[in-house]
Amino acid sequence: IKELEQCVVRAEKDGLVIYPTAAAWKDTPDITEGATVAREQVLLIMPDLSKMQIKVGIHESMIDRLVPGLEARVTLPGRVLDSKVSTVATITRPAGWWTGNVVKYDTIISLPPAPGLKPGMSAEVEILLALHEDVLTVPVAAVVESDAGSFCWVSTPAGVQRRPIQLGDNNDSFVIVTAGLKEGDQVILNPAGFTDEEEDDPLKQDQDKQEAAIVQETDPAQDTKVKGGQ
Repeated sequence: IKELEQCVVRAEKDGLVIYPTAAAWKDTPDITEGATVAREQVLLIMPDLSKMQIKVGIHESMIDRLVPGLEARVTLPGRVLDSKVSTVATITRPAGWWTGNVVKYDTIISLPPAPGLKPGMSAEVEILLALHEDVLTVPVAAVVESDAGSFCWVSTPAGVQRRPIQLGDNNDSFVIVTAGLKEGDQVILNPAGFTDEEEDDPLKQDQDKQEAAIVQETDPAQDTKVKGGQ
């Protein structure tokens, strides 16, 4: 009877109980009726719902910019939570054909206490790497980078001219321009038709390109004003 009493597991507090994750190669979960258990085997887990966190994989190209304490925005079904980066791994996840050979680092985002959070929920995470105010920006699609430097094509009364520029930080949509443009300049989006070698000298533009420049300049879908803030 005493041994049977020791088989009873009692929770220390109210809460959610989940099964531990079984190995991927197993056909059945570790916990099933009638299964044999081993010494010190984990049977059940009671997560602390007041201390939830999210683990995300960050691409190796961005990992040098991540440090604990950065602000993060976590979007969950029906809500958005302001959070912070807690830890950044120093070694990579195992990479191979199953990951497309993409190298990522596990990063932990600590969540503030919030009702309704449960393990296994899906979320979208945005990490604020830097905040810039009163800066000059252009769309990423307007910039061409090469061994000679960074350039964009600007609409002027004389036609479209190539302009060397210096760049700062960027996100998926915009890049900061630190030199080479001024607010109000109109730049060409996707300037593929202006990247020929003869464009190194604007005076050598042929008539066809001059006509194309006029079309690009007047078509609102093909030009945009440099933004003075982001």
